[in-house]
Amino acid sequence: MKNLVESEEIYRKLQEHLDQMPVGFPATQSGVEIRILKHLFTPEEANTLLNLSTSPETLNKIYRRFKDSGISKEELEQKLDILVKKGLILGGGALKFLGDRKFYCLSQWVVGIFEFQLNRLTKEFVEDYEEYLYGDFLNEYLNPKTPFQFRTIPIEKSVSVEQQISTYDDLRKIIENSKGPFSVANCICKQERDLLGHSCTITDLRETCIQLEGTALHYIELGYGREITKEEMFRILHKGQEAGLVLNPFNAQNPLSICICCGDCCQIITSLKKFPKPANLIGSNFYAEVDFELCEGCETCTNRCQMDAISLKDNISSVDLNRCIGCGNCVVSCPSNAIHLVKKEIEIVPPKDAPELLREINIKKVSK
Repeated sequence: MKNLVESEEIYRKLQEHLDQMPVGFPATQSGVEIRILKHLFTPEEANTLLNLSTSPETLNKIYRRFKDSGISKEELEQKLDILVKKGLILGGGALKFLGDRKFYCLSQWVVGIFEFQLNRLTKEFVEDYEEYLYGDFLNEYLNPKTPFQFRTIPIEKSVSVEQQISTYDDLRKIIENSKGPFSVANCICKQERDLLGHSCTITDLRETCIQLEGTALHYIELGYGREITKEEMFRILHKGQEAGLVLNPFNAQNPLSICICCGDCCQIITSLKKFPKPANLIGSNFYAEVDFELCEGCETCTNRCQMDAISLKDNISSVDLNRCIGCGNCVVSCPSNAIHLVKKEIEIVPPKDAPELLREINIKKVSK
């Protein structure tokens, strides 16, 4: 009985520890967050994480907290490497930009631990995950007072040549400016929906998650994804755009990843759709506008929109600007060229990189 109590206490301490991350891991009345941790961590592994920081640290620095436990530095290194391979902490390729020495640190729940469970999901884990995601975690994941971890950029050909578009809103420039490597992985959101028997109704595509540079290196090292060339990446992105999917890169000028999302199962879009004004929650510099004189009321755009932002009124398409995230899918699919993207008067400039974004989230989270 004593061991059981101690085990429960360790999981609660781990929940509180992970909740200190920029995007936290809040407690619930149902205790679903503890069930999630039990799916992933043994009590010993949970206890190890309690001694890790939110910032990358060398093995030597981390070992100072363990040296009185009787474990050797080599044994600790082995345990940490196993945790990295299980997708429970960050290390290896994900932190190689820091230098040749080994670094380790905590990983956020999302984006982080959950995404790294790709290809090892279970039905029981996914059921608990969805209860948590669309319950108490939703306001942590999409906090109106902090920047969202993703932003929407227009698909290619949806922005007119005359419009000035910043590099961070230009898919081709984002990729061409990246030094690589590049990888692609199966969409974990589609994988979890498949497990629950609710396969995507919009596309059969599964390789819809693109990684760049350090994130790509991490995915390649751990076998989450496969390395691809820029040319293959453009082909994958083109297929996604043909299917009417939305481009959601990580919310930075130099993004770590690009998610190609649908409104049926991808958690970025499905989470946004839970809110009455999702356009206010995700960074986007464009919105769609209808030319009423050209619109033929064919409903192509209403069927194409992943955000349910377009409806037909008096046989004319109407855009709900509270829901439109400026993806441009309606623009390229309109047979009468009746829809175009309009750039917002105030441009949203994303943070430079992932560390800057997370610092901004953390500052605004603490000050709220």
